[in-house]
Amino acid sequence: MMNKVPVILISGFLGSGKTTLLLRLLAHTRQIPLRAAVLMNEMGEYDVDSAIISEEMPDVTVEGLLEGCICCSKRNELAGALHTLLSQEPDLIFMETTGVANPEQVLEELRSPLLADRLYLVHSISVVDAELFHEYNSRFTADKELVRTLHGQLRTADFIVVNKTDAASSREVTKVVKSIRKLNDTAKLQTTEYSRVDLEPLLEPVLASASVTAKPVQSLQPAPAQVQSTDAGVPSVSIPVKSIGSTSSVSRSTAFKVISTHSHNHDPKQPHSFSRLESITLHQYSPQPLEKQRLENFLTGLGSSLLRAKGYCVLPQEGTMLLQFSGNHLEWQPTALPVSQGYVTLIGEQLDKASITDQWEQCFIRYK
Repeated sequence: MMNKVPVILISGFLGSGKTTLLLRLLAHTRQIPLRAAVLMNEMGEYDVDSAIISEEMPDVTVEGLLEGCICCSKRNELAGALHTLLSQEPDLIFMETTGVANPEQVLEELRSPLLADRLYLVHSISVVDAELFHEYNSRFTADKELVRTLHGQLRTADFIVVNKTDAASSREVTKVVKSIRKLNDTAKLQTTEYSRVDLEPLLEPVLASASVTAKPVQSLQPAPAQVQSTDAGVPSVSIPVKSIGSTSSVSRSTAFKVISTHSHNHDPKQPHSFSRLESITLHQYSPQPLEKQRLENFLTGLGSSLLRAKGYCVLPQEGTMLLQFSGNHLEWQPTALPVSQGYVTLIGEQLDKASITDQWEQCFIRYK
């Protein structure tokens, strides 16, 4: 009988700091050492977070499920993706959901006959943005599906990270913790910034079950990574990996390209995660350069409808940069990732696609 592989599930709303926490966990497992694998779920066309992980830790196997959530539209692909990771014989699998996924459905899938004999859940971790927690809960009150998702992320957790406390007052942090405890009064909870938490207790069950010799980590990795974060919880990256952003079908006659527009489509028999949120991926293709300030003005000009933006942009002065936007905080990080064509994925509420594409085109018009 095959030994079951432990799973740690990481959920949390858009921009809360999930990937930063995942990077910290991966760095810690490398030092033990344990061989970790990652299932990354993204709403957009491109897998920004997997690229970040691959740059930091090229020895880690990452399987990506894009353009949908594993709690609904990608649910039927979840088992196949996990079995692909299992074929690599990892000691541990981390699963990071999209920011708008309800982990209740994911946990149900892990208990299915296809997976129950190969995997077992160690922890369900929920990451919360202390600054925006109450704002989002108030803003989405009328959207029962989204509220159910936000609450589901907390109710299913046995460990809750109240993150970005540096951006919120101590009074607000206290109120956030109080609100969380009304939904879940049993989970362990830690307040922090930049997803810095005590990692050892989270991995103790894994080590206890593995008390066998862990598989040595492949020698191709550099020295243990020092995870560096910005104010937006964005880890810095520097190691070149595969080229991304190449799209042969992009018309050379256009200054911009909307690659995809996605809303969250659900099986009507399944509980919904959210209804009004959707993603748009904009492609950077133009003979004219994309100036940094114009792009920043474009993003901030979208107002409250924009909740999250991320991608890789090729800028005339700075070169290729990783862009992260969340909660009105915009961060840039240099990267050595070879990007042939830049792109930005937007996630927001009832996005006006026509207006957005028009504004995106304006970013490439040169004024005399």
